[in-house]
Amino acid sequence: MVLIQTNHQSKPIEINQSAEKVIAFLLDVPTVAKCYPFVDSVVKVNTNTYKWTMQERKVGSIQMKATHIAKYSKVNATTVQWENLAGGNMSSYGKYTIVSTGANKCTLSAEANIETDIEIPKLLVGFARTMGNREMTHTWNAFLESIKKTVETGSIVKIAPKEDVVKDEKFEGVRLKEEKRIENYNTMVSDYYDIVTETYQSGWGNHFHFAPFKTETEPLETAVKRLEHSVADSARITKDSLVLDVGCGVGGPTLEICQYTGCKIRGLNINKKQVGIATQRAKDLGVSDRASFDHGDAMKMPYPDNTFDVVTFFESTCHMPDKQAFIKECYRVLKPGGRMSGSEWLQCEKPTEKDIVQFIEPICAHHSVPHMGSLMSYRSMMENAGFYVHIAMDLTQEGNILRNWEVLDNKTINTFKALPKGSVDPTIEMMISGAIALSEGARAGAFVLGRFLSSKPNAAKL
Repeated sequence: MVLIQTNHQSKPIEINQSAEKVIAFLLDVPTVAKCYPFVDSVVKVNTNTYKWTMQERKVGSIQMKATHIAKYSKVNATTVQWENLAGGNMSSYGKYTIVSTGANKCTLSAEANIETDIEIPKLLVGFARTMGNREMTHTWNAFLESIKKTVETGSIVKIAPKEDVVKDEKFEGVRLKEEKRIENYNTMVSDYYDIVTETYQSGWGNHFHFAPFKTETEPLETAVKRLEHSVADSARITKDSLVLDVGCGVGGPTLEICQYTGCKIRGLNINKKQVGIATQRAKDLGVSDRASFDHGDAMKMPYPDNTFDVVTFFESTCHMPDKQAFIKECYRVLKPGGRMSGSEWLQCEKPTEKDIVQFIEPICAHHSVPHMGSLMSYRSMMENAGFYVHIAMDLTQEGNILRNWEVLDNKTINTFKALPKGSVDPTIEMMISGAIALSEGARAGAFVLGRFLSSKPNAAKL
């Protein structure tokens, strides 16, 4: 069993009714419950104490019928609280704050907390927490708006929460076909990271890439940072270097390299949301004077020629349909003698039709990847652009890459595959299907993690 905790703190909403009448309404719990989404029944079990039974829900592969018992009380002139009592299979506690702002006018806000013990596969824990908080926000925003309209009109109003689904049907149609992924890569990749960023952060932190593990007990964070340090060391990044990190995500590797080497570094990202998160993280870490982030397309970089000492990348070029154009852009923006260093998702050299159908295409479709290159194709593209290639290697030479998916035990995979189509939240379905394709593709040798280092000659070739 895993404890899933979700919480929500709402912004005050204005209600055209007196604070006294709003408080009286909130203490009439059976009537208030008629405004709440997903309620089956509310039964009084004692003075000011009620048992809530929620509608049976499916969150991903989790099916449950939640109940909780809570006691309600007016604490003071501005606060109504509810405290959890034993007897349900979940806990709910929190408070409403009601502030008078004039004759027949007030504001209402709420702080709500829910705790639930559920049987859930390890892979879904981070997803469940993130999506639970997201769903709770939608639910409580709708609930408070329903209370406002009910109190103002005198008639029960129940507003449906905003649905939280994979971006839209257009996104789904694009990601499932290679030609569409290539044609619409810009919006597709940005849409994908709008959907998954919070879940990635909750499940894997701020470093959105895999790594080889040296031992069977090495933590993920250690393995990931060791790879980032290796990429930086091989490129000879120092405190005097100006570095560009391409496809920087929320700044995990970017800021790690900045702190590890003392360099000045810029992150480039096609997703505006992640640029904002990374910029704030740099401020929080106190390195915004050395680390900054730009919104842009890495195949058309917004930088002058001969700007950077080093370009790094961590599993970001897979999202680019014209990888040769990206590599040429790296050559252009690097100073003579500059280095390009990073790691990338790859397909095997000569994939069979089975490899493509069973592993490579599902990996691409579920991760918004137009198509993947191979170790040798990347080497050739780097050489064609004018680079000297020093490293082009399979990261299995550095350690065990299969541990990246160790949370995907056979029970989890088989349980997920057995679920009826449409029974799983579409975001979870996309992400778990993608993770399974990566895991099975790596085990079959169809999917490869590659590591590269190349350099721009000190003088232009004649």
